[in-house]
Amino acid sequence: MSNVPGMMSSGSEPDARGVNVDEKKRKRMISNRESARRSRMKKQKLLEDLVTEVASLKVQIHNNTNNYEALMQKIVVLESENNALKVQQMELAQYLKNLQLMQPQMEWLEFNLMNQPGRTLCDIIVDINEPPKVQSWQCHGSNQPAIMASTEMLNY
Repeated sequence: MSNVPGMMSSGSEPDARGVNVDEKKRKRMISNRESARRSRMKKQKLLEDLVTEVASLKVQIHNNTNNYEALMQKIVVLESENNALKVQQMELAQYLKNLQLMQPQMEWLEFNLMNQPGRTLCDIIVDINEPPKVQSWQCHGSNQPAIMASTEMLNY
């Protein structure tokens, strides 16, 4: 028979065909094993990468948790300082209001000092702080003893 490719030889056809089939199976099996090995290696590499990523994320979570706690402590401190400053601001606003209320009185004192030579600021303050001199008949509910009318005055 002929040795042309694609043509079968009469004597060794079954053997050659069996060898070719066996050779093809063997090559396919080797190829499949290599493919499975590459697949396992790829899967192993992916697993290792994921384990590394999980470890990295755990470290990141730990760091973020620590940062969060530190920021929360700073917030507590800043809120406390803010509250203290608000109280101080209210006190200073009240102090300013009191100073503004005192300003006309201070201007009056200054005017009196300028227009009354020889008098000191202390003299004027004493005048302001002294109770007014009032006659007993001008006071209602004073501590003066009541005057009792005699019976002779009542028997007219």
